[in-house]
Amino acid sequence: MNKNLKGITLVETTLYISLFSIIIVIIMNFMLSAQEATRRNDINSNISRTAELITQHLSYSFDRTISVNELNSVFNNNIGVLELNFANESKQYTLIDSTLYFDSIPITPSTISVNQFLLEPTYKNGTTIIGVRITIELQSKIDSTFRQTVNLLEIVR
Repeated sequence: MNKNLKGITLVETTLYISLFSIIIVIIMNFMLSAQEATRRNDINSNISRTAELITQHLSYSFDRTISVNELNSVFNNNIGVLELNFANESKQYTLIDSTLYFDSIPITPSTISVNQFLLEPTYKNGTTIIGVRITIELQSKIDSTFRQTVNLLEIVR
């Protein structure tokens, strides 16, 4: 009697396990690369959103301001202070501990560091401030290689 036993040999089993291991390593490498790309994209997006928010906030403030208070503002310094006079009140942009504040309310998220808030006044006839050139440098606290510089020229309307 001849018994025909069909099954998987040890060599075939080793081959299947090896192929399966290679496929798993390739999939894991792809997943880790995708996760890193997503993390980097999220950081970059967060910096861009913050830059856009600051730009819109400053534009909105300058649209409603009457004048710039030159006495309480600090110009030509990387840690500037900008005080704007509105119809009934004055409000200040300040940089404290790498966070940009508007009237004591933070306008930058905790994941973003503001390294520079440089203000350069633009004068009319050498006496009245009609605009301010603003340079703001943003940096991610999660990954310091991500930076963005915002350059604005805001005019008192």
